[in-house]
Amino acid sequence: MQKADDSPLTIDEIAARLKCARGWVQLSIDAGCPTNADGRVSIRDFMLFQLTNISQIRALAGLPKIEIKKEEGSLKPNVKAILTTQLEWLQIRSTRGAVKTAAKLVCDRINSID
Repeated sequence: MQKADDSPLTIDEIAARLKCARGWVQLSIDAGCPTNADGRVSIRDFMLFQLTNISQIRALAGLPKIEIKKEEGSLKPNVKAILTTQLEWLQIRSTRGAVKTAAKLVCDRINSID
């Protein structure tokens, strides 16, 4: 795993670096992820925003609220919420049946883990 980069990147650069959909990055920015004057954001700031604002991202995506179990000093529940949200979003937004099916299978598997 690479060290998080602090240099500001475009939406396309973040999507390519994180191997995620461009729309997912845009959704996070639309939910309030701070950008610089050029509309760029560092991967570190992007990830931190998601960790602390996943409820806003879910609301903007039209997904139902989820309960995030707080664990003292642990971000694990937030990471699970981000992954679940991204997979649920893919099920709604993807135009490819194989992607929807795969996203559902992985989401179900993640949700079965406590």
